[in-house]
Amino acid sequence: MTARATEAAAVAASASLLTLVIAAPVLRSPSERLFGMEIVGRHYDPFTVMEQFIGPIRWTAFLQPVSDLPGHVLAAWVGPVASYNVLVLLSFPLVAAAVYLLARHCTIAPAAAAGAAFAAAFSPFHFAQAAYHLHVAQLQWMPLYLLALWRCLDRPSWSRAIILTLAIAAVLLSNFYGGLIAAVITPVAVAAYWWVHMRHSPSPLRRAGITVMVLAVAAAAGAAYTLAAAANQTAVDFTPGDVLRYRAVWWRYVAPPVAHPWLGDVLRGGDPGLLEQQLSIGWSVLVLSVVAVAGWLRHRGTAAELSHVPLFAAIALVAFGCSISATTMLAGPLPMFRAYARFGGVVQLMMALLAAVGAQWMWRSRRAAARGAVLVLVVLTVFEYAVLPSAMWRDVLPTAAHRWATRQGASVHVFDCYPYSRESQSVQWLTAGRVILRERSVGDCREPGVIAMLADTGFTHMLVRHNTAEGKWFDGRPTPAGLQLAARFDDAEVLAVIESPSLIRTTDVYAFYPAEFDDTWSWRWMGAQASWTVANSSARTLLASVDVDMNAFHQTRRLTVVLDGTTVQDIIIEPHRSVQRIGPLVIRPGDHALVFRADQSPVAADEVMHNGDPRPLSVAFGDWRWSIGGSQP
Repeated sequence: MTARATEAAAVAASASLLTLVIAAPVLRSPSERLFGMEIVGRHYDPFTVMEQFIGPIRWTAFLQPVSDLPGHVLAAWVGPVASYNVLVLLSFPLVAAAVYLLARHCTIAPAAAAGAAFAAAFSPFHFAQAAYHLHVAQLQWMPLYLLALWRCLDRPSWSRAIILTLAIAAVLLSNFYGGLIAAVITPVAVAAYWWVHMRHSPSPLRRAGITVMVLAVAAAAGAAYTLAAAANQTAVDFTPGDVLRYRAVWWRYVAPPVAHPWLGDVLRGGDPGLLEQQLSIGWSVLVLSVVAVAGWLRHRGTAAELSHVPLFAAIALVAFGCSISATTMLAGPLPMFRAYARFGGVVQLMMALLAAVGAQWMWRSRRAAARGAVLVLVVLTVFEYAVLPSAMWRDVLPTAAHRWATRQGASVHVFDCYPYSRESQSVQWLTAGRVILRERSVGDCREPGVIAMLADTGFTHMLVRHNTAEGKWFDGRPTPAGLQLAARFDDAEVLAVIESPSLIRTTDVYAFYPAEFDDTWSWRWMGAQASWTVANSSARTLLASVDVDMNAFHQTRRLTVVLDGTTVQDIIIEPHRSVQRIGPLVIRPGDHALVFRADQSPVAADEVMHNGDPRPLSVAFGDWRWSIGGSQP
């Protein structure tokens, strides 16, 4: 092993130790916890990747094999959550080693190069992307690509051309954004390197020409791969509004990151693009970078250690401009790419290298004041990039109640009142099917009939999150009949379903208005007529009754009940809440139509209450309970 490789290994080992310290809470439960601060709430991106790890490998436009294939292999051994965590955490020492090698190639001294490596690896940008975007967090491939590119420009050879080609493939196939960013900055990286190092050296055009040919061949191969992988795929377009939302805001480069233990809450806000705005390079890094640029402007041509400053500065400026520019973004939808703030990763890399040069330049001046300033700025960098391990994790499940459910026996079947969505769909497979999310057919867990539905369909518990409308409603009233508190947590509660299932149940309701609620009950109004579909799940004819919480609108009303076209009962409903019994009804096996007809014409709510509600109302239906009184042969 060469001396430089040994140095890089030592830097990687040191970065690994620091990573283990920061990720200590995750390491305690790597299959239950996810690394990173929950900056923008529970987002589906990490869980989509995890689910892909345990599914069949599909060679599509969305597969990023350098990151995804190791995830598949690891998931078979340790599970999808732990596999995701391993790949995220490995990126920190790998970034540190890659940046160190690039810095040493650019003649930066070992100590300063190590500083640049740690600044890039543990930057706010990397921490933020690691929390949500596994692929974008694989930042190690960009410095390795630049290293391979500049080494090929220095002395082209077959081996260096192959290494450059592999580096290009790694950048593209680990992260599509990495491929886009590399394609944009490569012309600048080649032109600036040629101007800084090659123009006065032997055969500069030949060396540049050979390298450009390698780049062209690799670019053609990459385009062919992309077209082949994208065949039969639905185009992914983003509107200009989305692109503008996820571009960088210039002042975010100097603002504190939200993960900062003491300054993070200053600019947290609720912006959906907040994750992409974690671009802080730190004032200390900025000052050291300015020192490097000022030193080069004053001593260019005489100080060899400052020779790379224009190279780093040119790339940083182009990447910064791309991250905030909206000119090309407004031309129309841009396939696949909308978060141009991710160019900030290159800005961070170049500023770390510039700061390393600035620190090295000041330290070698041998003046006590300059060295003292370097030490102060290094300490300030540590402060600006600091995170608390206790804040750098979250449970993969949305609440403590979900975690409780996974630790119960397999017989537990929990109904989560939260609606099924892209953000929440992972709950079902993360809990091995113990928790099922509310489908669209159930509008709200406060609705009449939900408890009976849970009992009849085999659910043992209902889970209610406190930060939802349902959670606030359940929290402000006694536990409804048919439910019993099983567990309460700060963010949710679990209610056991103690109502017995019935062979007769209401499976659908028709022509009722949407559910309404107050502090005491929930109900649905009907107009002139409404109906239920009633199912007898047994193999025999049953005598059944149903008790319904009812309320007539404005005046006493007569309600006629019709079962399968035959009038079976008339009920007098008073204009106040009361429980009315319908039945006993003779219900044969199978589905039946139970129709409710108001004998008096419904009245528009606005005519009575002057509330602007034009709906014609007659009777409100609250919760109901079926009971079986016997069977007929």
